[in-house]
Amino acid sequence: MGLTLASCNNQANKDVDEKAKVETKEEMPAEADKKEEAPAKEAKEEGKTMEETEGEVAKPESAKSLPEFKSTDQDGNPFGLEDIAKNDATVINLWFTGCSACIGEMDELNKVADDLKKEDGVDFISMCTDVNYDQSTKEAYQRIVKEKKPTYKALAVENDGDMKTYLEGIFVYPTTIVVDNKGNIIGDPVEGTLLEKDQIAKLKENIKMAKESSQKNK
Repeated sequence: MGLTLASCNNQANKDVDEKAKVETKEEMPAEADKKEEAPAKEAKEEGKTMEETEGEVAKPESAKSLPEFKSTDQDGNPFGLEDIAKNDATVINLWFTGCSACIGEMDELNKVADDLKKEDGVDFISMCTDVNYDQSTKEAYQRIVKEKKPTYKALAVENDGDMKTYLEGIFVYPTTIVVDNKGNIIGDPVEGTLLEKDQIAKLKENIKMAKESSQKNK
């Protein structure tokens, strides 16, 4: 399957910088090696190009809450929903090891995360979704984390069970979601890198709503 690279929704200029791009899920080794994604297959059957159906496959499936999951941070410490319950709003940046756009934003993501975490009750984490696919992705995750030195928890999440089902609905990387203290997903996912002001504005609005939701949960 050929690689598909789509520019960020907020980039009108064709000569957009590489860091401001996103990548579609079809690029993930776990998916590319196994089978074609259904939207891509259907597009071929209907005689459509991927560009014509891009809007159809670029939207994650809706979900009301983050499923139960198991993960460990870069220091080997476990992390789950019980840790998310400690904060009113948790920002979760989803990425995978073969996503150049995801890796490209990491140098600046530390500043974004540090700024957001200054607000009371707000945490910032990332989830590497393919780290447990095979040995090569495990090594890639370790190498990337070592090179980029994230100041936030860079979780290696186990892609199984309900979490696997949820992640299969994410077609654009990086994608950033916000959850409240009950793990409810608040607002629309922010698709693409967090390097533009309008992306941060969307994220902050989701954080505000998540904090309000958490206060009602208490």
